Amino acid sequence: MVSLSPAQVRLKYLGYLVIAVILVLVSRLWYLQIVKGSVYEALSLGNRVRVIPVVAPRGKILDRNDIPLASNRLAFCVSVVPQDMLDKKETIAWLSRVLDMTPEAIEQKLSTPRRPFEPIRIKADVKPDVVVTIGERRTEFPGVIIEEVPVRNYILGDTASHVIGYTREIDAEELKAHKDEGYKLGDLIGKVGIEKAFEEHLRGTDGGEQVEVNSLSQPIRVLGSVAPVPGYDVVLTIDSKIQMTAEKALEVQLDELSKSEKTSKAQAGVVIAIDPRTGEILAMVSKPSYDPNMFVGELSSKDLEFLKSSPSPQPNRAISHTYAPGSTFKVITALAALEQGKVDTRTRFVCTGRDSASGKACWTVERGRGHGNLNIVGGISESCNIVFYELGRRTGIDDLAKAARMFGLGQSSGIVMFPKDQAGLVPDREWKMRNFKGYDRTWYPMETLDVAIGQGALLVTPLQLANVYSAIAARGALRQPMIVKSVLDSDGRCVKEFQPTVVSNISISSHSWDILEQGLEGVTSQGTAKGAFTGFPLPVAGKTGTAQNPQGPSHAWFACYAPLEEPEIVVVVMIEHGSSGAAYAAPVARQVLEEYFGISYEESE
Repeated sequence: MVSLSPAQVRLKYLGYLVIAVILVLVSRLWYLQIVKGSVYEALSLGNRVRVIPVVAPRGKILDRNDIPLASNRLAFCVSVVPQDMLDKKETIAWLSRVLDMTPEAIEQKLSTPRRPFEPIRIKADVKPDVVVTIGERRTEFPGVIIEEVPVRNYILGDTASHVIGYTREIDAEELKAHKDEGYKLGDLIGKVGIEKAFEEHLRGTDGGEQVEVNSLSQPIRVLGSVAPVPGYDVVLTIDSKIQMTAEKALEVQLDELSKSEKTSKAQAGVVIAIDPRTGEILAMVSKPSYDPNMFVGELSSKDLEFLKSSPSPQPNRAISHTYAPGSTFKVITALAALEQGKVDTRTRFVCTGRDSASGKACWTVERGRGHGNLNIVGGISESCNIVFYELGRRTGIDDLAKAARMFGLGQSSGIVMFPKDQAGLVPDREWKMRNFKGYDRTWYPMETLDVAIGQGALLVTPLQLANVYSAIAARGALRQPMIVKSVLDSDGRCVKEFQPTVVSNISISSHSWDILEQGLEGVTSQGTAKGAFTGFPLPVAGKTGTAQNPQGPSHAWFACYAPLEEPEIVVVVMIEHGSSGAAYAAPVARQVLEEYFGISYEESE
């Protein structure tokens, strides 16, 4: 047996060691490639190939003439792929400075559950300088990317903002309510107005792209895609020209009123225009208003301060606030008395400025006089409280309340909007029994007189009052107000159409309608609104109202329809703390009528 030298022995054992190492490496390679090959292939693919959601464009909101009021535009969005961040704390601190966000806000967004490697949107609609800053330092902060996403574009700014509404990111409560509809955190959802009421139609279906990315998470090429499905378009009944005229007229009037010490609190108001033949709303204005574009990105401190200002710009006062209607309610008192036979054109009343039975005053008492001898037509034209105190006494609260409810007061109008419109209040004996205790439950005769002139506990929304005058213009056809005409798919095909709906036909004799209309025409030709309608070329039926309220100067009302025969439009104006309906609300209504009928200022002089 040949003996090996020590050097050869060492070489032999070294050979065994090398063979062993090779066997281990080969077996490990076999394990990784054969046994676990599919697993690691998927992991590799996950790092190299990403599925990026493609946001579906939201449906447009159009006026009745297909003029866009809300559409979409592409905007830059800063997003983060958490798995690609090298230093999470440092990245958050840098983004906080660049995006002007708190680290806590960014951290909260990053904690949102997502599929692996799915981008989390941190801030939308960032300015180009932010895009440049992030692009310059993309190698330092991998995982921070720029995406282009569609965001809302409210083309006319604050015009019709309360009708259109706005979108914002879905919150936790909404996500819970809509969990079965495919929403996820970070998605946009309608919050108010048409954006909310027609969310299911406006919202599209997101698509996606399978893209290959580099080490910085930047897309290299698209491997496959599923196209997003755009949302449906919603066509409103609103006429943008009438809407803008109404907004401007009210805005100018409020500005003028705010300059006077007597009317300095007049900072809010409503204008509604409605077609009495269909119930279609042509204009719905609520002031103060806001620009819904402010909700597209992060709200600035200036925006937040504005939204918290008083009077608040956010409520839609046309449907969300209720007011005493004042003398505009006298049309219902007149019809109730006429239909019961409590009064006719031969009945005479004497106004000395104060009601002899109750001691309650007519509005003329401040001028040291009364209206003198007049009938119901004159009572309407001159808005004489003494006449309507007597009519309220003769009719009684039960029949007054019944007549008010016949015209839709005390209940929702049925308009499809968000938030829902307020029901208002029609007080009567039963209401008082339900809501008061002891002696306070007694209905007093003086309360009937208050209701008869649109005061007391009686409350209506401006939309409800517009619907009352729409039913009068249509001689009893009480219609459900319409704000949407149709819903169209992305090819312009109608998928849903809204038809005019008659809620009820109010049974009133032609004789009573004629008397009421004669009085309403007298308001603008020789009565309380004569000054506002001097020279107007068309006959207008209208009613002024000045409603007392405990918070300050009276609210100013004016309601009208035109032309007198075959009415086409109803206009209602309400100015909070406006002091006088005849002096300040009626001129606004006239400007809306001029726009609708194409009457120039020179023609109406």
